[in-house]
Amino acid sequence: MKTVFALFVALALQAQTPTFHPLHVSSGGVILDDSNRPVALRGLNRSATGYGNADATATDADYAAQNQLLSMNLVRIFVNAAWWNNSVSVPIANLNYQDYIDQLIQRAKKYGNYVLVLKAGQFPDPPCGADGKNCPAFNQGDVNCQANSSLCAAQDTTGNNIDRAFTFWAGFSRKYGSDPAILYDTWEDMHNIDLNTWSDGQNQLIAAIRTYSPQSLIFVEDVPNAFEDIVAGTLADFAWSNIVWNFHLFTASSGACVEPASPRYANWPQDFDPLVNYAQKNGHAVAIAEWGGCNDPEPYNTNITSYAKTHSVTLAYFDSSNLITNTGGTYQLTTLGKQAATAYTSIASGGPGAITNANSATGSPTLAAEAIASAFGSGLATTTQSATVVPLSTNLAGTTVAVQDVNGVVRFAELFYVSSTQVNYQVPPGVATGAASITVSLNGNPVAFGTAQVAAIAPGIYTANSNGSGAPAAIVLTIHTDGSSAFVYTFQCASAGNCTPLPIDLGQASDQVVLELFGTGIRSHTTPVTAKIGSTALTASYAGPQGGFVGLDQINILLPKSLRGAGNVNLQLTVDGQTANTVALNFK
Repeated sequence: MKTVFALFVALALQAQTPTFHPLHVSSGGVILDDSNRPVALRGLNRSATGYGNADATATDADYAAQNQLLSMNLVRIFVNAAWWNNSVSVPIANLNYQDYIDQLIQRAKKYGNYVLVLKAGQFPDPPCGADGKNCPAFNQGDVNCQANSSLCAAQDTTGNNIDRAFTFWAGFSRKYGSDPAILYDTWEDMHNIDLNTWSDGQNQLIAAIRTYSPQSLIFVEDVPNAFEDIVAGTLADFAWSNIVWNFHLFTASSGACVEPASPRYANWPQDFDPLVNYAQKNGHAVAIAEWGGCNDPEPYNTNITSYAKTHSVTLAYFDSSNLITNTGGTYQLTTLGKQAATAYTSIASGGPGAITNANSATGSPTLAAEAIASAFGSGLATTTQSATVVPLSTNLAGTTVAVQDVNGVVRFAELFYVSSTQVNYQVPPGVATGAASITVSLNGNPVAFGTAQVAAIAPGIYTANSNGSGAPAAIVLTIHTDGSSAFVYTFQCASAGNCTPLPIDLGQASDQVVLELFGTGIRSHTTPVTAKIGSTALTASYAGPQGGFVGLDQINILLPKSLRGAGNVNLQLTVDGQTANTVALNFK
């Protein structure tokens, strides 16, 4: 019995296989998982996997140490397209290259990392063995091209010829297309080609990947100024979804460092901001997939990492060898590694959370301009506070809500109520229909992101139980022939959340009895609003803004005497062909 119990304990203590959620890019350019929670990707490059001995001396312990010492969730692996296509042998690993790369992918995933696979070199010179002889250089294809111009078309890294890369991505994405942990980086450092060649080549490579992996994230690196030309409108933007604009940002080289200084860092961040703003406004995420290196001074390090944190930018340090040392099996962070670890921990712990946005009347995820909505999350405010004046403020106790519509226009919402877990706001007037990205900020710092679908109308009726069902939170107005009037509620409550329909008295034959419903998301209707009470079809005499409360709509329905004695019936409101939530009435 003790043996069996010990076995169960041992099994329970074994590391569980990490679960990887599919990622996508929101309309606001933020990487989200399938629950629409932001995912702050940060990690490092293992660039030696595409040249030399293919990094085959790296061990499982090396990969484990990365995640133990760095708060990371991303490994970028360089893949030589020619080695993959020809499935060459990796002598030190005693595996063919395709199986070897799969081993690295599974190793990275084992420790909880998404794997960004980069098409790097495309030279055929094979990986070297343990003797270190004839090891191909990282730029071996360009070296071969310089020695023999007939090899340039197949081996150089300019991007003039993408045949090997096209074949590689078709085969690779066919194999890994269903794996949500795999992310794609189309080409390493295209250069010396015109912008149209770059754009055509990238679109073809994206198309090859999309054939087998239709929704995965694809990182795209530009030739100098291609992204600037897209921003300026002189080069067509990518029409694909889930695209990540990918940058290399290095400061000036020094000593043994050979990374060239990046012009986009020279006037930080003024030259970089327009690119990030355009990309995210147009539904692209942003990554700095190569930064750091052996020259990583201050304030460069802080500039890059703090910018990434506040702008939801993916980071991958270049390279793993600069961050961690291994002496006799003891792994330690270098000075640069300690800087990266501090930054990554900050990004992981301080990254924005997620919010769920809903119609405040029904809980439906569809919103409408000028409707009242609720955002649910955590850490949304430092106190609980309700608005006390009209017009409403867009800042309540330091909390703000920004709504970016499908056209990229950002508007701040007026706020009714804020607490740590809920914010009630009016969807700003003028928000375009389509997917919207919604950001809750606290004292100017984003604390949560979410998305919502905005429609022309999103009809909802408020109910007494505040859950979208049961008796409506409505009144019945009786108008007598002498001009006097009186009203009663349509509900009665034994306690909060325990409300039932109060029987409606239709009065004398000469009385006019009007049901006044209150809702939201209705005012922009273009056709008459209709209602069906039981089997009786009626047309609202009024459906529009209530007038006294921001975002609140009112629907007036003249009740016919034929409903007398109907008892319990349902009311179904229809607005421009869309039905609102069903509510319950009772007639004496």
